[in-house]
Amino acid sequence: MGVRRRLVAVISGVGLLASVVACGGSDSGGGSAASGTITLWQYYGDPSSPTGKPLYDLVKKYDDAKPDVTVDVRFIPYDDFNRTLLQSAAAKELPDVALIGAFDTATMASAGIITDLSDRTKDWGQQDKYFETSWATTQVDGKTYGVPHVADAYAVYYNKQLLQQAGVKPPTTWAEMETAAKTLTTQGRTGLAISGIEGPEGATVPIIRMLAAGAAIDKVDSPEAKAGLDQLTRMITAGSISQGALTWNEEDAKNQFANGKAAMMINSATYVNILRKENPKLQWDVALLPKDKSGQTFLSAENLAIGATSKNPDGAWDLISWLQQPAELQTYLPVRNKLAARNDVPDSSNDPVRKVFAQQLEEAWAPDEKLAPKSSEVMTHIQAALQASASGSASTEDALKTAQKAIDESLAK
Repeated sequence: MGVRRRLVAVISGVGLLASVVACGGSDSGGGSAASGTITLWQYYGDPSSPTGKPLYDLVKKYDDAKPDVTVDVRFIPYDDFNRTLLQSAAAKELPDVALIGAFDTATMASAGIITDLSDRTKDWGQQDKYFETSWATTQVDGKTYGVPHVADAYAVYYNKQLLQQAGVKPPTTWAEMETAAKTLTTQGRTGLAISGIEGPEGATVPIIRMLAAGAAIDKVDSPEAKAGLDQLTRMITAGSISQGALTWNEEDAKNQFANGKAAMMINSATYVNILRKENPKLQWDVALLPKDKSGQTFLSAENLAIGATSKNPDGAWDLISWLQQPAELQTYLPVRNKLAARNDVPDSSNDPVRKVFAQQLEEAWAPDEKLAPKSSEVMTHIQAALQASASGSASTEDALKTAQKAIDESLAK
């Protein structure tokens, strides 16, 4: 996908579904050489898309190296992906390999859609090669249900020419960010572009800001969370962040920055190659996120999992482990415009921008095992707090109290 999105909850009746597919059981370790057909479902894109083609090319390389194997790749649009897995689980027609959102892993494991890989990963012995936050997204009740495929991080893009003209340096604290954004705001241009659209996607920057203040994302009625949301609200009220950001997705924020209508933006590494291709004359660079108590980024990632009713689990594991070879990732990641989820993959691009994102990834946040299954709901409540506070329909304190009540109800389900 050109835009990093997250789970829109479609999984219900978890207990019933788990019993329906329980015959898939816990996947045992070991296995023989791969053979036969291996089905792979993914939501990156079709073979002609800039996000889909790199994956198809990588899988073809595996396919060509395995004369006894045929990999059947199926593209399912993101908005339909989890629903399709749910329906296929009930019919016991799940794929051998599913490329899923990292934060969906716990929900799908609990629903019996994907199988336990603990024995396989133990024999594989590669767990320590992964960033701790990435590997944690695969863990459910002490068991491993996936292998991290790629990762993405958020940082600050800035227009070098505009900052230089205004005598502004890339901000290193959030106080500096507010001042810089105000200075860079002129008629027809805002200082900072973000996505604040309704739903989980619009919660990314509020979460980043709250984390910087030292807030816990499941406890947003705290002074730390209020300080973070207060500042974003002030910036929107002052025009340093456009009121339109409340309707923008990440693609929209990118367009504002690319067209010179925003001097800075907070966005993911997804847009590095896109900006270079679409706006080759734009002079821009990337800086680490501002720090207060922390400078954590939001981890965006996907995991590779084996379907609970896979007809070829040995082949599925062979494909997954092959795709995670550092030598293959070293070539694949720059083309896919993603970062390594493991720490032993040199960046073959020698790209200073990618190095900043890789450095940012070392300080990444992701929902823990308790929060992950409800992360989409929790993020939606946080975006609603931003919407209420920034629109003036509620004070920041009241907006966060409302969000906290909704979060508590979500987590209690």
